[in-house]
Amino acid sequence: MTDYIHCFGTDEEQRLWEQAEILSEEVFEHLPLIEKGRGLELGCGVGAELAQIQRRCTQVKLLGVELSPTHTAAAQRRVGDFARLIQTDATRLPMPDRSVDQAITIWVLERVPDAAAVVADALRVLRPGGTLVCTEVVNDTFAFRPEMTAVSEWWKRFNQVQSDGGGDPFVGRRIAEIARDAGAEVLDVRDVAVVASPAEPQRRTVLIDYVADLLTSGARTMIAAGAVDRSELGALEEDLDWVRSDPTIEWEYHAMQIVARPGSQ
Repeated sequence: MTDYIHCFGTDEEQRLWEQAEILSEEVFEHLPLIEKGRGLELGCGVGAELAQIQRRCTQVKLLGVELSPTHTAAAQRRVGDFARLIQTDATRLPMPDRSVDQAITIWVLERVPDAAAVVADALRVLRPGGTLVCTEVVNDTFAFRPEMTAVSEWWKRFNQVQSDGGGDPFVGRRIAEIARDAGAEVLDVRDVAVVASPAEPQRRTVLIDYVADLLTSGARTMIAAGAVDRSELGALEEDLDWVRSDPTIEWEYHAMQIVARPGSQ
């Protein structure tokens, strides 16, 4: 795992659970989740997406793997008995070949130094006909209309810090290619749009608050890295206050989803 820009702790744990709920419709609306069998979430973090999967797949035996001991411990407190958790490296999964019916990544491959290795090992453990389902970021689609200058500059530096730490904030653009290069057959590729629109004011409020939390969650790491200073944090917060006060400002973001399966051997 790369350096985690959002930092660890109870505030981040809560933010991740709220994020999973806020974006659940966009993430899961079209995902072909299995109804039975063995499901695996790679990089399950604090368990927030695992809980969303379990809500939709009550008959599936779920396993979550996570490298961070802090996040694994948080997930263990939260998920109860509905999933088994293992602290491990997703590039070296401790399970046999062809032992899983579905493997899932959600907002994970941006944070790993070798996304291709994660995908390759996920394909290894999938049974023939099993599916790999990935939802991953394309951070250059993040935009306010009209543009908010301080937000745009902060987001640019946010992504640079993540890249400097070994991550890839644009990995969604490559995920289908990564899967094909690993020998997978890609069955579907789709765009996931998240829009805070003046036409839906209640939803807009929820999404703008989510975006504000996302941006400021990286402040401590970014300041420590010398990427920004406290005056720039102040400018960011002023822009965000302006966005909240002006209901005509729109925000849009896109991610990519793929569904793939192991290629014929």
